[in-house]
Amino acid sequence: MAGGWKTCHVPRRTWLDSKIDVFLEDLAASSMHLDRQRAGELITGQVRAVATLMRVTEATARTYLGDEIIKDMARRMLFEVAGERPGADLMEAPRTVPLPLALVGITVAALAEAMQVRAANEPPDHLGDVITTYAQALSGLGQITAGATARQAGNPAEILPALLRRAARYISGAADLAANGGKLPDGIPEMARSQLAASLRRDADGLIAIAITTTD
Repeated sequence: MAGGWKTCHVPRRTWLDSKIDVFLEDLAASSMHLDRQRAGELITGQVRAVATLMRVTEATARTYLGDEIIKDMARRMLFEVAGERPGADLMEAPRTVPLPLALVGITVAALAEAMQVRAANEPPDHLGDVITTYAQALSGLGQITAGATARQAGNPAEILPALLRRAARYISGAADLAANGGKLPDGIPEMARSQLAASLRRDADGLIAIAITTTD
């Protein structure tokens, strides 16, 4: 209406938005980060499971999932990825996996690609967390590579298995986003989606295989 008050339409935060915040904050306290889409899928799945078990509507099931229940979900996830040693200073831990420097380079490249995919799918106010998460892994690999190169260029780098597992999870998560219709980084055409997802998945699976083989 001319001359009247203009209303500002601010998206209303939902129950799921608030629970995702709780879930991600609990994970972040142990230096583990997850994209909001995946966190929302996990919480929604839990809502449906409770609704089915109790034979109630999903709206009613949500009333049973308070913040403490959501935090318990986050802690169970942390337990499942205990091999990554969440919250530990990986640069100070023993390095027991010999990794050829060429493979370290491939891992760094895969992490950089994965970071671009994650960044393309995160809201602006969460980009800082994404950059910090991936930068820590990239920094660790870079320091390890520099140390190995200083000793002798032909020697493999000695890496902590937890760092490989963590890098594999980051890369695998980006592969899932690319494969399931997530936004692609600027400059990557839609026709390259399947190839990008397959490449990231291959790199992630390879790192997990190395971590398992050298620790079993």
